[in-house]
Amino acid sequence: MTVRLVSAGHHFINFANQTYQWVHINRYGLPETDEPDSALVATLISHEWFGDNYATEPEPGGDPDRHGPYWRERITPDCYDLVDAETAERRLRSWSEQFAPIPAHLTPDLQREVYQPLRAADRVYLLRDLGPGAFHDWGWVHNEFHEFLLVDRTNRTLAQVVATDD
Repeated sequence: MTVRLVSAGHHFINFANQTYQWVHINRYGLPETDEPDSALVATLISHEWFGDNYATEPEPGGDPDRHGPYWRERITPDCYDLVDAETAERRLRSWSEQFAPIPAHLTPDLQREVYQPLRAADRVYLLRDLGPGAFHDWGWVHNEFHEFLLVDRTNRTLAQVVATDD
């Protein structure tokens, strides 16, 4: 069986606090499937929305050859490591608060769009740092790039959470 992801929209949270930090969430509906998570990740990597450099294009899928700082062709399901939700949340909170406090008006949005889905996920995957050898021609533009995949088979959703800066 081939897994098909159905896009369920995206959400953008701009910190707008002079840190140039933001979080972008792509959501997908999952079919009821017994396919392993690696098949879901492979399907996501091949999805049209995955081609996004997260620096110049305002919409998902605007750069089919790049993904964040990396050449898209360098990313495989094996590049994602299983992590627990607490570790992922600590990493996101540490990143988001490293330069300035998060604006108070963003706290409910981050809770609803990032932290609650993170805690509800059956499994969380982190795209590991692939290093400069996988950078595309200007991949160094992001100071930090964090990507998490939230697999929630109960609610039949997959969320891709990217936290970075530009």
